[in-house]
Amino acid sequence: MSNGPDPVEPRPRSGGLVRGFLRLIVEVDESRRWMYRLRAALLLLLLLAGFGVLGYWVPELIGRRLR
Repeated sequence: MSNGPDPVEPRPRSGGLVRGFLRLIVEVDESRRWMYRLRAALLLLLLLAGFGVLGYWVPELIGRRLR
C-alpha cells in the first residue's frame, strides 16, 4: 500500500506552429554550428516568402472571383 499521493508525470509539450517558428528564430540567433544557422535562416525566409505569396495571391484570386 502506498501512503503518499501518486507521482504526477509532466505533460508533454505541444509542438505547435508558433513554438516551431520561435525555435527557428532562436536557432538562427544562438546555434553554434553555422550549418544549423543557415538551414534555420533559409526556412525562415521560405516561411516569410510563403506568407507574402499567400497574402498577395489569395486576395487577388478572391477579387477576380467576385468580379
